[in-house]
Amino acid sequence: MGEDKSLLYSNVERLSRELEASGCARVIIMCGSKDRSALFNGECHIDTKDTLAESLFELISALQGEIQLAPCDAYLADEDLFSKIRGVPLDDRGNRQPLLARIESQDELMQSRKISEMFQNIPSCQGGIKARNINTPEEFKEIQSFLR
Repeated sequence: MGEDKSLLYSNVERLSRELEASGCARVIIMCGSKDRSALFNGECHIDTKDTLAESLFELISALQGEIQLAPCDAYLADEDLFSKIRGVPLDDRGNRQPLLARIESQDELMQSRKISEMFQNIPSCQGGIKARNINTPEEFKEIQSFLR
């Protein structure tokens, strides 16, 4: 995208507020490296494994209870979406968005180096346009009219 997606539109902070409004009691930000932790308010977790999937599995394994994920590039995700997710949401294009999944426990996950494999046993649910992730400037332009 040419910019740090996590900082664009202050989306990590916005997502934290939306998660809290939907009832999430604890928000943990996976920030990548130690130097990036200074970029975010709140509780940060440093990635300690080679891949995002491995780091995410490690973090989830240390947590108890229901877990709602939210990737930094889910610019339209909001309290309403988070309150309805039960599994891995499908966006408006029919793509599974595993980094927006709600899971009951790590037992539902497969240990893998790939996100898609890690979440393959979790059923899909509807998410619509709010579940879309954004990876290019063109995709960001498509959703700008929806941004508050």
